[in-house]
Amino acid sequence: MRSRSIALLVCALAALLLAPAVEAKTIRVKSEGGFAKAAWKLRITGGTIVLRPQLYGRLVVPPRRSTRPLRIIGMRGVRVQDVVFDRTQHVSFGRVRIGPIRGDALVEVRTSHHILLHDLLVSAAGSRFSAAVFLPDSRHVTIRRSTFMHCGDHSWAFVNCVTVWRWSHHTVIEDNHFHDCRGCDFIHGRFGTHLTILRNRFERALPCRKMGYYRCGHNDLVQLFAGRRLRVEGNHFGVYKGGGAQLYLTNNVDYTTIVNNVFVGTDPLVPGYRARMAIVIGSNASRRLPHYAKVVNNTILTGTRRKDGYAGSIRMSSRYGSVPRWKRPIVVNNVIGLLETPARVCNGAQRFINNLIVLGQGCSSSNVVGPVHLDRQGRPSAESNVIDGANRHYAPSTDATGRRRSGAPDIGALEYRGR
Repeated sequence: MRSRSIALLVCALAALLLAPAVEAKTIRVKSEGGFAKAAWKLRITGGTIVLRPQLYGRLVVPPRRSTRPLRIIGMRGVRVQDVVFDRTQHVSFGRVRIGPIRGDALVEVRTSHHILLHDLLVSAAGSRFSAAVFLPDSRHVTIRRSTFMHCGDHSWAFVNCVTVWRWSHHTVIEDNHFHDCRGCDFIHGRFGTHLTILRNRFERALPCRKMGYYRCGHNDLVQLFAGRRLRVEGNHFGVYKGGGAQLYLTNNVDYTTIVNNVFVGTDPLVPGYRARMAIVIGSNASRRLPHYAKVVNNTILTGTRRKDGYAGSIRMSSRYGSVPRWKRPIVVNNVIGLLETPARVCNGAQRFINNLIVLGQGCSSSNVVGPVHLDRQGRPSAESNVIDGANRHYAPSTDATGRRRSGAPDIGALEYRGR
């Protein structure tokens, strides 16, 4: 009898503890003060905060909350200027526009972990301000299915749509659309370890106007200066103007894998222009060069002659001659649109094998030079030289669409579908 009474008492206490969690599972708010109260109320139980249509100046997700997930979602018509994740954990934030109201707009994830940013529209279009995401020092942050555009077209300050900093670790940027940004990089900075850039679409990083060459003349799609364990996979890289490359890596960006990406050099919305460089690895001006990079099974159609005379889709620092060979980049199984100046790549690479060069010269007998026969999506046709031409040891198990590379793998990011 006594044990039964104790069991009933335990059940009653559990019911009392769980009751507030059930009642507070979803809270709808329409002000910054209401959001602060809801975040405090759900700090232990977790739950969902729904932002009603409104302009919100600043929302802070505070520290000292439990590991139970907190979801923050917006209804149509919500715009937020500033969001701060302050030493918090296990929070998702999505379906919101991040944009200026009375100043620059920013999502900042400070000293937090397991944060998901999803389905955001980050834009400062039509204003003189900026809109961006900043990840200085957090772990396990994911940015997913979001749109970044016009992040700072008319801002006098340097603007990047996403900035990662040296104390950020295990960051994933996947399935996003970055487009039409003037005078900025889409992704920029230095990271700590494990940055994954996966299945994004990057289009049109263009010069801004009337703010000087230094502010407006540095536009890359992705530019990174430091970090370990970078993976760039399955992305579409469109055009840039006034910058160094579509993907620019220098200093100590070590253990990079660039695989299954498609780089294109033209865009119907930028008529008459052809992007010059797809990939740059290492700068002659930097003290340190990237070590252990791999460029594998990409379709690289970008490439035209630069102002300094260099003609090639990819480029490596001439200083790789002083780097031990086993630390130099490996370039295997790629379609390369242009390589008229091969020495810079051939001398800098540890291995340069089984690549198809459309125009120019290869570095070894395993390279093929000639037409590639691709369709508008970059897929090989039946007569393409890429079919079955890849080195099996380096080829990934799937192509850029996730389709398995059965049998002898093809060169480039996309397998021939006719088989």
